[in-house]
Amino acid sequence: MKILHVIYDDIENPWVGGGGASRALEINRLLAKKHSITMLTGNFPGAKSGRINGINFVRIGFEKHYFLSRLTFTLLIPFYLRKFDSELVVNDFSVFSPVFCHWFIRKPVIHTFYHSIGRQAFKKFWILGVFAFLFEKIFLATAQNIITISPSVTQQIVRKNDKRRIECIFTGVDSALFDVDPAPKRSFVTKRDKGEYIAFLGRLDIYMKGLDVLIESFHKLSDKAVTLKIAGSGPKKNRDKIEQLINKYRLSSRVQLLGRISDKEKKEFLQQAAFVVMPSRFEGWGIAAIEAAACGRAVIGTNIPGLQDSVIAGKTGLLIEPNNPEVLADAMRTLLHDENLCTSLGMNARSWAKSFTWDVIAEKQEAFYKEILTRNN
Repeated sequence: MKILHVIYDDIENPWVGGGGASRALEINRLLAKKHSITMLTGNFPGAKSGRINGINFVRIGFEKHYFLSRLTFTLLIPFYLRKFDSELVVNDFSVFSPVFCHWFIRKPVIHTFYHSIGRQAFKKFWILGVFAFLFEKIFLATAQNIITISPSVTQQIVRKNDKRRIECIFTGVDSALFDVDPAPKRSFVTKRDKGEYIAFLGRLDIYMKGLDVLIESFHKLSDKAVTLKIAGSGPKKNRDKIEQLINKYRLSSRVQLLGRISDKEKKEFLQQAAFVVMPSRFEGWGIAAIEAAACGRAVIGTNIPGLQDSVIAGKTGLLIEPNNPEVLADAMRTLLHDENLCTSLGMNARSWAKSFTWDVIAEKQEAFYKEILTRNN
């Protein structure tokens, strides 16, 4: 197959580089062994077009400003779609850089839909949120072939008597994470001298990822020896706002912003963590939850679509009410002081994570591509 994959995000993009970018790269890296893959991504500082991991990367748009990068990517993609000889177009849809590929070409198009933002768009962007809200509505009303990455997101978008082809294909996890020693640890409270900490891993998107809730919750913990490490990248303005929150609660000595970490560093980061916290307001799946699980670490997540699927409440982690700093603080206190519970959740989580390997995910993705091509021919 000749596949053209449209996705703004990229794992090297300093402004985003999220789970969607990792998913696209891992799947395409495997499919490129048998198929011709071209990826059209947004441009960013230091980006280079060319062949990487068997994939032909083409960077599109303005590279020096985040907003202009997204805007120009969206505006230019329709012109690029006709430039490449492909049998199938795959579009990772985002309300923040919307591309309606199925409007511009007659070739079969498959869309990956990660999560529904719905009315959360207004809370995040105020009046500008109307555009994100409408883009999502228009997409869901017109797209025909859709991949979702969690059952709860599928349930959100399926309509009565739905004739669209919608397939749920999970996101995988790096098998190297299973090399992390999952040996049960002593209580966090008795192991502070060895550097164990609470961890957050993900994009520095304050509203989506609930980092404002996390920092306020962490402030409520009375034990001043407990530390929090936040790993991930994002726009400078987001990092600045996080630092403002850290200073507001006088947590500069107890909270570390690590920035982007490598795959090797991620293993070490998760290995030393007591547990992982994901206080998101919306998620498509929550790849960090499965990465933590692969390392045998329990996860505290919010009870929202996506995380409801990647975290099994009471078995691999705890699910709590979103947007509630006190409830999150209580959950962190529970895992900090209950050694048996934290260990048990972590060991169960590792067993759960073994269900998600990139080889299996890529095979399912390939089968769906072939099905859509066959139906359209």
